[in-house]
Amino acid sequence: MGSDHFNTKPKRGITFLQENDILQKPLNYDELALFLRENPRLEKRMIGEYISDRENTDVLTAFVRQFNFVGVPIDEALRVYLEAFRLPGEAPLIQRIIEHFAEHWYTSNQSPFVDVDAAFTLAYAILMLNTDQHNPNSKRQNAPMRMEDFKKNLSG
Repeated sequence: MGSDHFNTKPKRGITFLQENDILQKPLNYDELALFLRENPRLEKRMIGEYISDRENTDVLTAFVRQFNFVGVPIDEALRVYLEAFRLPGEAPLIQRIIEHFAEHWYTSNQSPFVDVDAAFTLAYAILMLNTDQHNPNSKRQNAPMRMEDFKKNLSG
């Protein structure tokens, strides 16, 4: 029942879960992040909307920490991360989600990047390449991205 509430209005679902002693009051971000990651009844679209909301930055931080990226190449880690929810459609929200991913991945691995910005740039470029290659709307409007274009995206 709490999952159903979350799938229509996430805040209402979380309140319901707290009122029924499933989630702690006050809200424990790690507990909520685990609930979001492990509950198969939650709609991935609603998880993405919830964690991308600026009001829920602490939940997003706890959510990304649920993933163990130590020794995992950035492209594989990004795939695993993005399988857990659906990205929202707005670029600033996507950027926030990828920034948190890059920070956590960089903290877990560091090498081969000089700083977290380099990890973010590559993660975002991978996301754009994936969109270019697999989004039917993108294919209709443009020719597929060439290697030169991908390199240009990485050079800033």
